Amino acid sequence: MKLLTTLCTSSLLLFSLAAQAYEVRLTEQQLQQQLNSQMPLSQSQGMVTLTLSHPKLDLLPSGNRLSLQTNALIVTSIGLQSSGQLTVEGKIRYDKASYSFFIEEPVIRQLDIDGLAPGLQPQLISMAQKALTPALTGQPVHTLSDQDVTQAMARMMLKSLTITETEVVLVMSPF
Repeated sequence: MKLLTTLCTSSLLLFSLAAQAYEVRLTEQQLQQQLNSQMPLSQSQGMVTLTLSHPKLDLLPSGNRLSLQTNALIVTSIGLQSSGQLTVEGKIRYDKASYSFFIEEPVIRQLDIDGLAPGLQPQLISMAQKALTPALTGQPVHTLSDQDVTQAMARMMLKSLTITETEVVLVMSPF
């Protein structure tokens, strides 16, 4: 009897989901908390190591993009070091195999480093971009939980996502 009740409940849930798309909303605060737990993030490129910390996430509805502003620490292999702010923007991509969202095609929009001569800015941005791209594209912004019922359903039935100013809306459908 219990098995029959479970099957009926599951069937009703699937039929109701088929009739309309179901949405799960991930707030900017939820995403920010996961990012905070993943920082600091360091990446080396040649003679330069870039360390990012204290991220501030901003959701950009135009083009389903997000922006990260972080503290940046740059250390060279000869011991020189400078700090400042870095802002990077990118698209958001869902990877079904890991149930995770990643930043795709990250682009540095702003890099302000204390004491940096203006003429060195383009070179530093180029080096930072090379170091930053593998670090951000390989590090999830958020992973859907299998402990939360709605996120577990999203893991199986995610069809699309849309970014608003305050949240990421996941649209699910069984078909």
